[in-house]
Amino acid sequence: MDTRLSKSLARPSEIPAIVSCDYQSAGRREDGKYIDHTSIPHLCHLELTYACNQFCPFCYNPVRTTLGNFKLLDRVVESIACSQIPHVCFLGGEPSLLPVGKLNEYIDTLADHSSVTITTNGRITLKSISERLAFIAVPLHGTNAQMHEFLNNTPGSFAETIQTIRYYVNEGRVVRAVPLLNGYNYNQMYDIVKLAADLGMESVYVDRYEDGGIGAQNSINLAYKPTREQFAIALGQIIKARNEITTLGGRVGFGTAVPYCLDTRLIADAITCNCGVGRDFCAINPMGDVRMCNQSQLVFGNVLEESLEDIWNKPSLDIFRDLSWVSEPCKSCQLLLDCTAGCKVDVNYSDKFCIDYAVRGRATPINPITKMPTHPVPCDSYPEKLRIFRPSRYMKITTRYPEKLLVTRYQTAELEGIALEMAKFILKHETIDEQTLINRFSNKVDETETRLFVSKMLQIDAIELV
Repeated sequence: MDTRLSKSLARPSEIPAIVSCDYQSAGRREDGKYIDHTSIPHLCHLELTYACNQFCPFCYNPVRTTLGNFKLLDRVVESIACSQIPHVCFLGGEPSLLPVGKLNEYIDTLADHSSVTITTNGRITLKSISERLAFIAVPLHGTNAQMHEFLNNTPGSFAETIQTIRYYVNEGRVVRAVPLLNGYNYNQMYDIVKLAADLGMESVYVDRYEDGGIGAQNSINLAYKPTREQFAIALGQIIKARNEITTLGGRVGFGTAVPYCLDTRLIADAITCNCGVGRDFCAINPMGDVRMCNQSQLVFGNVLEESLEDIWNKPSLDIFRDLSWVSEPCKSCQLLLDCTAGCKVDVNYSDKFCIDYAVRGRATPINPITKMPTHPVPCDSYPEKLRIFRPSRYMKITTRYPEKLLVTRYQTAELEGIALEMAKFILKHETIDEQTLINRFSNKVDETETRLFVSKMLQIDAIELV
């Protein structure tokens, strides 16, 4: 039996808004405080434009501007496509301001190797957007026009967004809610999740406000950053909604990094979210500049001048990946390489990076770490009855890098050995029964391992039952 098979789907990284990986660095420094990284980013946020049809005072973009140069953007998209990044998310500004034909052109350019998604405010309904789009994320900042439009400063936008969400759901699209948790709507989280479920949205991943771009200019006078007490109320509502609103299937959590010690329930209720910047996530602006994330304006290169993989592996990124810049209480924390100090961008505090504002300035963690966080555990069982299944329409395999990557709608997982052969075999078939897979690889791996592999592939939505 090839024992690698049972381990070959380790380290799957789910994509809420920012990719989250649960493996830890072996470390290049003697103390091991170095963020190890994949050969290429597993997720790239591509800002298609800084133009927007809303006037959100909390916007993380540095400017609001005109739509931009499509010829330049064409080259940026082509460069990213050449690098075969597993997941590409279109952001803005507001990407729906681009013509649908142009968006579809970009989706088709990327979709052979990437799971492509879009985050849009929903004011414009993309009625003929490509079927190859994996899912659509739409913000719901409140349960009514009063709160939603107070936060985005755009009268009439709530009704337009609700109408667009309903249109996408009725079309059979997968639609995700991405509320911005802040000091104004912190006590509406349960009701926002309920509204999303009532609208037929697939999941809710909450982004906690951080100081960046235009928002950083306004946050000094506006209470966007939730206090610790406000966060505790919001977290309680999020956990309650995840447990009670069963139609969402538990797909409720955070989409951006939160320090694990901020609240004991983050680990106790398995609702932690870390940050993949420098490890497996980056952002690219409309001009092709590569940055740590959307909040950061620190540029490491440009994809119009060199490949993304070359930029990603530059020694210059060690100024971030080498965690010698980390201060207490994170510096001594046993979970530093997992939590990585929460959100590391706060432009009102640093022009580079820093530990999360919620823990900054403390000598010790807010709450002592009494247990390790639990990340999704690979499935370890299978049913008695043999299954018939087919590859997901979003299943892809990338083999051009040292890590052989299995790409699904939401996740990236590394494949090794026989697992890679099996995945390729499955991908060649419209449908396949489990016995065929068992027979095909019986000389290399036993039946139990093959059936467990099928369960793991189902778990990460690489395949679906017929």
